[in-house]
Amino acid sequence: MVIYRGAGFLVLFLPIVFILLLLWLCPDPSVKPGDTSLSQTLLGASLGAAVNTALGFVLNRCVRRKGARAYHHFFFMPMQWPSLAIFVACGLTGLIVHLSS
Repeated sequence: MVIYRGAGFLVLFLPIVFILLLLWLCPDPSVKPGDTSLSQTLLGASLGAAVNTALGFVLNRCVRRKGARAYHHFFFMPMQWPSLAIFVACGLTGLIVHLSS
């Protein structure tokens, strides 16, 4: 039993890639080298999830038979929905952290 199908692995892969790209391209001067701040992590994860959400809508736009699964899924859901949940969770966490400081 596989937890993803097609490009569904990108749900976890793209946010990690964007976090690492932000860490490499624009390191946060307020933390020691090699570390990342919470805001940088949330920004990278939300950017990766946003790209993945759009990609999921594009890849899964074909018309399917009634009851047929989407070809690109993660945990048996079309890949855009878990990515949208990651995007919303990162946005809400960032908003809560920003408002509390």
